[in-house]
Amino acid sequence: MSTLDDLNAGPGGMAGFVSALTRRMRPVSRRDVLVGATVAATALVTKPKEYALTPVAAYATICGPGNTASSGWTVFCSTVNKGVNTCPPGSFAAGWWKAADSSWCGGGYRYIVDCNASCSKCTTGCSDGMCDSRCWSCSCGTGSSATCDQRRVCCNAFRYGQCNTHVKCSGGVHCRVVSCVPPYKFANCTTASLSDNRTSEHSAPSLPRWEAITQKYHAMGEQASYLKASKGPVSYVGDGLGRYVLFQGGVIYYTSKYGAVAVTEFIRKIYATHGGPRGARLGYATADIVYTADKGWLQTFERGAITDSASTTTQVVWGTRWTIWKANGREGGILGYPTTAPTVGAQDGTLQLFQKGAIVDSPSTTTQVVAGSSYWKWSLLSRDRGPLGYPTGPQQTLPDGWIQLFQNGAICGGPVTTEAVPAPMYAPWVDAGRESGVLGYPTGPSHTEPRGRAQFFQRGELWALGAGSPPRRVHGAVLTEWKSQGGATGSYGYPVTDTTQAGGGRLTCTFEGGTITA
Repeated sequence: MSTLDDLNAGPGGMAGFVSALTRRMRPVSRRDVLVGATVAATALVTKPKEYALTPVAAYATICGPGNTASSGWTVFCSTVNKGVNTCPPGSFAAGWWKAADSSWCGGGYRYIVDCNASCSKCTTGCSDGMCDSRCWSCSCGTGSSATCDQRRVCCNAFRYGQCNTHVKCSGGVHCRVVSCVPPYKFANCTTASLSDNRTSEHSAPSLPRWEAITQKYHAMGEQASYLKASKGPVSYVGDGLGRYVLFQGGVIYYTSKYGAVAVTEFIRKIYATHGGPRGARLGYATADIVYTADKGWLQTFERGAITDSASTTTQVVWGTRWTIWKANGREGGILGYPTTAPTVGAQDGTLQLFQKGAIVDSPSTTTQVVAGSSYWKWSLLSRDRGPLGYPTGPQQTLPDGWIQLFQNGAICGGPVTTEAVPAPMYAPWVDAGRESGVLGYPTGPSHTEPRGRAQFFQRGELWALGAGSPPRRVHGAVLTEWKSQGGATGSYGYPVTDTTQAGGGRLTCTFEGGTITA
């Protein structure tokens, strides 16, 4: 008897196996299984080593291409799994083969994975590795008539066996998953390869075609990347500019201006709340996610960015604030990462806070940055709701320090300290020449005194009697003499005029209790 006869003869041979199999697998005819089994047996007999060790024509339970149930092929998983190109619940990757010269993979290999049903209802018949059809986690049927993929669903009783080899008993093939990368890179499969080029052009409307988006997906590793499986075909944004493919782990957008750009699912959800590609805030993604300092990341869009770090929460920066943040070095600059979303402040203004500062504006001011020591002092004074109000300009460098102007004053950093000069002290300080005048830089804050307020500077002081009186400056020899007489609590009391030149190089100032000329 020949080897082929040995394989087919007797109750323990191929014919006996087929008879036993088809008694349980009613959706598959005995003839179909026998034809496929004979193909496999012939390959094993004529070239056993080549069949076992090299890619050759794969065994197919049902032979022949086609998109109808009568053709014998199994439906694609995306057709029966809500567009998702992965094994449906209750099934698992059970085996795979490849098909050459597929236009769906840019002329390269296309890999097809059988998702077999689990034996979820019973384990009867598992002695030969495949449970009875009544035990399967799915029922035999066909793809919806609403799609051209009307192939068989959960009908074909067969398993290649290179995937999830620890599962010793399974049901039939529920559906097929496809990829342009080998399954052993994203599923629990071995590298043992089979091939059937007849399936190279099998597909379904729910699978994305080969184009710029899928080329990007392929370069990222397809199912082995964070994107995982596709969830539908190429779709259009609807603005005449962009298209996209959704994946389990994100989305890839394509525009002629920016090409194909991937967005993680986490970022996509935030992006959607800000209007997505058609929204006024962000527009299209312009580049893939980049990883930044402090275990951070950032993804840029046409008009903004979404970012996060180990020390902050996920935030969005857009519009003028995005332009200014970029100009100031972004997360590596004077502001650091954003720590809040834009919020409404006093006077209907807007503030977005960062690790080391803020970007702010109001209806009566332009958008400005407050950072570093200036921001620290402004925060101590209740920021926009404090005595200074909003900044009216950027921080300016001075010969021996710096200054930033606000609606109602200034914050400056000089040789001594960083200090604010708020109203009502600010106007007389400006009249006196500001930091380069007779008073110099502030050395302390504006503060209350008995019966009034005062602020001290490098070379003089400002004093205001009561709430309605303007601050008066006292400096030079007059200040020295006044202090020696007890200052504001002494016999002279508060100044009621500014210190002025008296002639002959002397200064004069009138106080509540008299005049000092020195």
